Amino acid sequence: MNQSIKVILSFLILIWVAYFLSWLIPINQFGLVPRTPQGLIGIFTAPFLHGSLSHIIGNSISFTLFAVAFALLEGNKMFGKVMLMVVIGGLLTWIGGRYANHIGASGLIFSLWGYMLLSGWFSRKIKYILVSLILMFFYGGMIFGVLPGKVGVSWDGHLFGFIAGVFVSWLYHRKARDRPT
Repeated sequence: MNQSIKVILSFLILIWVAYFLSWLIPINQFGLVPRTPQGLIGIFTAPFLHGSLSHIIGNSISFTLFAVAFALLEGNKMFGKVMLMVVIGGLLTWIGGRYANHIGASGLIFSLWGYMLLSGWFSRKIKYILVSLILMFFYGGMIFGVLPGKVGVSWDGHLFGFIAGVFVSWLYHRKARDRPT
Protein backbone atom coordinates (compact mmCIF):
# COMPACT_ATOMS: atom_id res chain seq x y z
CA MET A 1 0.00 0.00 0.00
CA ASN A 2 2.86 2.41 0.78
CA GLN A 3 4.18 1.99 -2.77
CA SER A 4 0.71 2.79 -4.16
CA ILE A 5 0.50 5.98 -2.10
CA LYS A 6 3.90 7.04 -3.43
CA VAL A 7 2.68 6.47 -7.01
CA ILE A 8 -0.48 8.50 -6.37
CA LEU A 9 1.44 11.37 -4.77
CA SER A 10 4.04 11.30 -7.55
CA PHE A 11 1.32 11.56 -10.18
CA LEU A 12 -0.31 14.49 -8.37
CA ILE A 13 3.02 16.29 -8.05
CA LEU A 14 3.79 15.72 -11.73
CA ILE A 15 0.45 17.07 -12.96
CA TRP A 16 0.85 20.20 -10.85
CA VAL A 17 4.45 20.71 -12.00
CA ALA A 18 3.29 20.27 -15.61
CA TYR A 19 0.46 22.75 -15.03
CA PHE A 20 2.79 25.45 -13.71
CA LEU A 21 5.33 24.66 -16.42
CA SER A 22 2.60 25.17 -19.04
CA TRP A 23 2.46 28.83 -17.96
CA LEU A 24 6.04 29.21 -19.24
CA ILE A 25 6.29 26.67 -22.05
CA PRO A 26 3.46 25.58 -24.42
CA ILE A 27 3.53 21.91 -23.36
CA ASN A 28 -0.24 21.42 -23.70
CA GLN A 29 0.35 21.00 -27.42
CA PHE A 30 1.59 17.50 -26.52
CA GLY A 31 -1.91 16.28 -25.72
CA LEU A 32 -3.61 13.41 -27.50
CA VAL A 33 -4.68 14.45 -31.01
CA PRO A 34 -6.52 11.54 -32.65
CA ARG A 35 -5.20 9.95 -35.82
CA THR A 36 -2.06 12.08 -36.03
CA PRO A 37 1.47 10.73 -35.60
CA GLN A 38 2.38 13.48 -33.10
CA GLY A 39 -0.83 12.73 -31.19
CA LEU A 40 0.45 9.28 -30.24
CA ILE A 41 2.74 10.84 -27.61
CA GLY A 42 -0.45 12.16 -25.99
CA ILE A 43 -1.42 8.65 -24.98
CA PHE A 44 1.20 9.02 -22.26
CA THR A 45 1.37 12.81 -21.80
CA ALA A 46 -2.29 13.88 -21.89
CA PRO A 47 -3.10 12.74 -18.32
CA PHE A 48 -0.41 15.14 -17.02
CA LEU A 49 -1.63 18.21 -18.95
CA HIS A 50 -4.45 20.51 -17.83
CA GLY A 51 -5.91 23.66 -19.35
CA SER A 52 -7.04 25.64 -16.32
CA LEU A 53 -6.91 25.83 -12.56
CA SER A 54 -10.46 24.50 -12.20
CA HIS A 55 -9.58 21.63 -14.57
CA ILE A 56 -6.56 20.50 -12.56
CA ILE A 57 -8.27 20.97 -9.17
CA GLY A 58 -11.27 18.91 -10.26
CA ASN A 59 -9.09 16.17 -11.70
CA SER A 60 -6.76 16.19 -8.67
CA ILE A 61 -9.65 15.65 -6.26
CA SER A 62 -11.34 12.98 -8.39
CA PHE A 63 -8.08 11.20 -9.15
CA THR A 64 -7.08 11.12 -5.49
CA LEU A 65 -10.44 9.69 -4.43
CA PHE A 66 -10.57 6.99 -7.08
CA ALA A 67 -6.85 6.17 -6.99
CA VAL A 68 -6.84 5.67 -3.20
CA ALA A 69 -9.90 3.41 -3.46
CA PHE A 70 -8.21 1.53 -6.31
CA ALA A 71 -5.00 1.19 -4.27
CA LEU A 72 -6.96 -0.20 -1.32
CA LEU A 73 -8.50 -2.81 -3.61
CA GLU A 74 -5.48 -3.71 -5.72
CA GLY A 75 -2.45 -2.90 -3.57
CA ASN A 76 0.86 -3.41 -5.34
CA LYS A 77 -0.92 -4.73 -8.47
CA MET A 78 -2.24 -1.22 -9.04
CA PHE A 79 0.51 0.23 -11.23
CA GLY A 80 0.41 -2.38 -14.00
CA LYS A 81 -3.36 -2.23 -14.24
CA VAL A 82 -3.36 1.57 -14.35
CA MET A 83 -0.72 1.59 -17.10
CA LEU A 84 -2.76 -0.89 -19.13
CA MET A 85 -5.85 1.30 -18.74
CA VAL A 86 -3.89 4.41 -19.80
CA VAL A 87 -2.58 2.69 -22.93
CA ILE A 88 -5.89 1.10 -23.94
CA GLY A 89 -7.96 4.22 -23.20
CA GLY A 90 -5.42 6.42 -24.97
CA LEU A 91 -5.25 4.18 -28.03
CA LEU A 92 -9.03 4.01 -28.27
CA THR A 93 -9.23 7.81 -28.02
CA TRP A 94 -6.49 8.16 -30.62
CA ILE A 95 -8.36 5.81 -32.99
CA GLY A 96 -11.95 6.91 -32.34
CA GLY A 97 -11.90 10.30 -30.64
CA ARG A 98 -12.97 13.60 -32.13
CA TYR A 99 -10.22 15.59 -33.79
CA ALA A 100 -9.18 17.82 -30.88
CA ASN A 101 -6.32 18.17 -28.43
CA HIS A 102 -7.42 15.90 -25.58
CA ILE A 103 -5.71 16.78 -22.28
CA GLY A 104 -6.34 16.00 -18.63
CA ALA A 105 -6.51 13.07 -16.24
CA SER A 106 -10.25 12.52 -16.61
CA GLY A 107 -9.82 9.63 -19.06
CA LEU A 108 -7.75 7.88 -16.38
CA ILE A 109 -10.33 8.79 -13.73
CA PHE A 110 -13.09 7.24 -15.84
CA SER A 111 -10.88 4.15 -16.30
CA LEU A 112 -10.51 3.75 -12.55
CA TRP A 113 -14.25 4.29 -12.08
CA GLY A 114 -15.13 1.78 -14.81
CA TYR A 115 -12.75 -0.81 -13.39
CA MET A 116 -14.13 -0.54 -9.86
CA LEU A 117 -17.76 -0.15 -10.94
CA LEU A 118 -17.76 -3.46 -12.82
CA SER A 119 -15.23 -5.38 -10.72
CA GLY A 120 -17.97 -6.68 -8.41
CA TRP A 121 -19.81 -8.17 -11.36
CA PHE A 122 -16.72 -9.72 -12.91
CA SER A 123 -15.01 -10.99 -9.74
CA ARG A 124 -18.02 -12.08 -7.67
CA LYS A 125 -15.96 -11.23 -4.57
CA ILE A 126 -17.61 -9.39 -1.69
CA LYS A 127 -15.06 -6.56 -1.37
CA TYR A 128 -15.42 -5.72 -5.06
CA ILE A 129 -19.20 -6.04 -4.94
CA LEU A 130 -19.35 -3.58 -2.02
CA VAL A 131 -17.13 -1.08 -3.83
CA SER A 132 -19.21 -1.45 -6.99
CA LEU A 133 -22.44 -0.79 -5.09
CA ILE A 134 -20.98 2.24 -3.27
CA LEU A 135 -19.70 3.69 -6.54
CA MET A 136 -23.03 3.08 -8.26
CA PHE A 137 -24.88 4.84 -5.45
CA PHE A 138 -22.58 7.84 -5.01
CA TYR A 139 -21.04 8.21 -8.47
CA GLY A 140 -23.55 6.61 -10.83
CA GLY A 141 -24.18 10.03 -12.36
CA MET A 142 -20.68 9.95 -13.84
CA ILE A 143 -22.13 7.84 -16.64
CA PHE A 144 -23.41 11.09 -18.18
CA GLY A 145 -19.78 12.21 -18.55
CA VAL A 146 -19.35 9.70 -21.38
CA LEU A 147 -22.03 11.40 -23.46
CA PRO A 148 -21.58 14.44 -25.71
CA GLY A 149 -22.57 17.59 -23.91
CA LYS A 150 -20.37 20.33 -22.61
CA VAL A 151 -18.17 22.12 -25.15
CA GLY A 152 -14.47 21.68 -24.43
CA VAL A 153 -14.96 18.46 -22.44
CA SER A 154 -13.44 15.27 -23.84
CA TRP A 155 -16.51 13.09 -23.45
CA ASP A 156 -14.96 10.67 -25.92
CA GLY A 157 -11.82 10.46 -23.77
CA HIS A 158 -14.12 9.73 -20.82
CA LEU A 159 -15.98 7.07 -22.81
CA PHE A 160 -12.83 5.33 -24.03
CA GLY A 161 -11.26 5.57 -20.57
CA PHE A 162 -14.36 3.96 -19.08
CA ILE A 163 -14.27 1.20 -21.71
CA ALA A 164 -10.58 0.59 -20.94
CA GLY A 165 -11.31 0.30 -17.22
CA VAL A 166 -14.17 -2.13 -17.79
CA PHE A 167 -12.02 -4.21 -20.15
CA VAL A 168 -9.07 -4.38 -17.74
CA SER A 169 -11.45 -5.30 -14.88
CA TRP A 170 -12.94 -8.09 -17.00
CA LEU A 171 -9.49 -9.25 -18.10
CA TYR A 172 -8.02 -9.52 -14.60
CA HIS A 173 -11.08 -10.79 -12.78
CA ARG A 174 -11.94 -13.32 -15.47
CA LYS A 175 -8.42 -14.70 -15.21
CA ALA A 176 -8.70 -14.87 -11.43
CA ARG A 177 -12.08 -16.65 -11.59
CA ASP A 178 -10.83 -19.15 -14.17
CA ARG A 179 -7.83 -20.24 -12.05
CA PRO A 180 -8.31 -23.57 -10.34
CA THR A 181 -8.56 -23.35 -6.55
